[in-house]
Amino acid sequence: MINEKMEIFRDNQLAVSVQHSINVNQFITVPHLHYHYEIYYNINGGKSFLIENEFYECGPRDLFVIPKTHIHKVVAEKNMPYERCVIHIDDEIISSVNSMPQMNSCLSWLDEVGTKYPRKVRLSQSRHEKFMMHIREYDRLDEVGNELMLYSKLLEILAFARAEFGSSPCDDKSAVPESWSDKALGYIEKNFRKISVLGIATSLYVNEDYLNKVFKAETGITLNNYIILRKIAEAKKLLYLGHSVKETCVLSGFNDYANFIRTFKRIEGCSPGSFEIRKATSEVFNSKK
Repeated sequence: MINEKMEIFRDNQLAVSVQHSINVNQFITVPHLHYHYEIYYNINGGKSFLIENEFYECGPRDLFVIPKTHIHKVVAEKNMPYERCVIHIDDEIISSVNSMPQMNSCLSWLDEVGTKYPRKVRLSQSRHEKFMMHIREYDRLDEVGNELMLYSKLLEILAFARAEFGSSPCDDKSAVPESWSDKALGYIEKNFRKISVLGIATSLYVNEDYLNKVFKAETGITLNNYIILRKIAEAKKLLYLGHSVKETCVLSGFNDYANFIRTFKRIEGCSPGSFEIRKATSEVFNSKK
C-alpha cells in the first residue's frame, strides 16, 4: 500500500501563478506534470533539469519552457541558496489567446518547444534585469488586484519569452545525472510502463536494497511506490487528453483492468471514469483571491 503522499500529477487550482522563491535548505522534489504550461527561470542554485526523459544543464540565468503534461524535475545544488521564478499558465488561457481575432495562434510555439524551439535559453545580464522587472511588476499588480493589467503583463512576459526562444538555435546541452536516485528517475521515465525495482537496479549495476534506501532518503518515497504513482500520473494525463478508461489502462502500463481501477480509486479517491467527468466539468479560470 502507498503510505507516502506524493503528487506527481499536480492539479494547480490557479489559472495563473507567478512565484519568485528562494530556498536556503536543500531543495528536493520528484518529477511531476500538470495541465499548465510552465516558464521556469533559474536565477541561482539550479544544477540540472529533467524534462520528459532527458536531463539538461541548468545554469544561472537559464530560462526553460515546459509544455503542458511534460514531466519535469529540477535538481538543485547542495549547500547553496536556490533561487528561481516559476510561472504556471492554464492551457485554456493559451488556447483563448491563440483563438483571438488576428492573433494567428501566436502562442502555438509553446507546444513546439523541444522540437522546433529549444527547451531553454540563457539570458544576458540586461535581459535578466528586464525579466525580473516583469516579475516584480506582476507581483505589484497582483497585490492591488488589477486583473486587466495583470493579463496585459502576462502577455508581456509571454512576448518576452517568445523573443528569446525565437532567436535561439536548438542546441540544448544534456547533463549526466550524478546521484543514484536521479539515474533511477531517468531510467524510470523511459521504461515505467513495464519495469521492476530489480530491473532498475540491474540496469544501473547497483544493489537493489542500496538503491531503494538511497532513493527513499533523497525523494521521500520508495521506488516501487514511485513507479505506481508515475503510472497513475500518466493515466491522468491520458484521460485529460481524451483517451477512454480501457485505453488508459493499457497505455499507462497497468494492463490488468481490475487492478488499474482499484489502484486509481485508492490513490485518487475516485474512479477513472469519474475523473474524466470531473475534469470535463471543472472550472478552469479560478480566482487567486
